[in-house]
Amino acid sequence: MGSERNTESIEVSPATLAEAWRAVGGQLAVIAGSGTAVTSLLQHTPVHVASMRGAIVWGAVLAITSIGAWLAARTWRAPAPSEVDAAEGDAAAEGPAIEA
Repeated sequence: MGSERNTESIEVSPATLAEAWRAVGGQLAVIAGSGTAVTSLLQHTPVHVASMRGAIVWGAVLAITSIGAWLAARTWRAPAPSEVDAAEGDAAAEGPAIEA
């Protein structure tokens, strides 16, 4: 009863993963940027300085999560390193290819 394991896997496409990553990244960017701006205001900095700090953090977080989404979409179907090593080993075992 308790020893049964759910072995179903969830299939997620790279496009769906990238879309979700960008959506979460946008929310994190807003939270980080506004938090930075409010923290700057609490430290008695001028409003324009606090706004710039918030905008810089917002842009940086948004850029980092966009790069993460792009990398996730690009590397989703990449072979595991052990598979690459095995394929190289098989090619070496067959010997050099001779073209006529």
